[in-house]
Amino acid sequence: MAQRHVLDGYKVIDFTHAVAGPSGTRMLAEMGAEVIKVEFAPDGDLTRMMPWMQNGRSGYFLQQNRGKKSLCLNPKTPEGLEILKDLLRSADVFVENYSPGVMARMGLGWEVVHELNPRLVMCSVSAFGQTGPLSHLPGYDYIAASYTGILDNIGYPDGPPLLTGMAMGDVSTGVNAYAAIVTALLDRARTNEGQYLDITLLDTYMHMHELNVQAYTGSKGAMENTRFGHLHATVAPVGVFKGREGYIFILSVPKDWPMFCKVIGREDLIEHPDYATLEARAKNRYALADIIQAWCASQPSDDAIINKFREAHLPVAPVLSISQALAEPHLIEREVAQHDDDRGMGNWQFPRIPIRLSKHPERPELLAPFLGEHNEYVLQKHLGYSAGKIADLHASGVLHALPLPEGMKVAQ
Repeated sequence: MAQRHVLDGYKVIDFTHAVAGPSGTRMLAEMGAEVIKVEFAPDGDLTRMMPWMQNGRSGYFLQQNRGKKSLCLNPKTPEGLEILKDLLRSADVFVENYSPGVMARMGLGWEVVHELNPRLVMCSVSAFGQTGPLSHLPGYDYIAASYTGILDNIGYPDGPPLLTGMAMGDVSTGVNAYAAIVTALLDRARTNEGQYLDITLLDTYMHMHELNVQAYTGSKGAMENTRFGHLHATVAPVGVFKGREGYIFILSVPKDWPMFCKVIGREDLIEHPDYATLEARAKNRYALADIIQAWCASQPSDDAIINKFREAHLPVAPVLSISQALAEPHLIEREVAQHDDDRGMGNWQFPRIPIRLSKHPERPELLAPFLGEHNEYVLQKHLGYSAGKIADLHASGVLHALPLPEGMKVAQ
């Protein structure tokens, strides 16, 4: 049989919930792996009730769980634990994002699953990691951002740190988990042995510092970056400026400085001692920003500002809202926001994963599961359970499922 996608044939047991873990396992599903999402009875993934809700379906849940099969059970029962162990015996990947120690107490720690299946790759996703003084504490995206100096760098110098409006750390941690898993599978192809992966929000956020950490340590503390608002403190001009209709992001890297000055009609600034060097421009960034803002105010429109920079082949961008971004022709052509027709939600859009493969340019048609939708499918296909045995497990409370809407078939 021809390979349908790059991870076709790989089986993933997905014990994740919320965002960081599910976003990583979603990428595995998008790349063709069979992802069995194990949800704990009776409620399943907590994001099933996150907004936007329509016809009992959560867009929040749908985005991170496309293409997965839902197996809902009670892992605290002997029968539930036996099911999980049996699935792990033939799996390629096991991903979980519960607090450190939960899997071990459940009877599914690394030592146990490695003995069950030496070829298995196990990935634990957590806020602080499996070791260290903070490892036992609960943590979420903003908690890790706070501990790593990220939050301290967002906002204005004379104000409090500001929150971002998206789970950058969670989603980036999911990407790191995906990368680590695929790397471990590559290693397994050479060694025939699995390994354990400890992926954290903390590590992910610290990795986002491209300047701050090395500048502080390299300067022996002389250079300590902190909140700088809408104007970058180290590289200038880099910042947000007001146009007639909206805001525009404008920047100039050192090599572009002469052309930048020509665009704004201020060639006298090219060699001006206050602005001739990167260091000087950073030091005098507020005065420079006033000059740039005055030029912006003199232009007839935002498009005029943007077009002048584009004609000089200098970077510039309008600061778009979500609605404006979804209407941007370039984003539409590249289908950065993917369309889907969900069973319940109806037509909606969500961010596509940022992986494009020349051998697999097609977009797989994937459906997010209803709770426990694939109990029968998974247990029959992978463990050979009879319909009667599965019915008994449902009756005894080991398995749980919500009924599908009338007339709807199980998604295969």
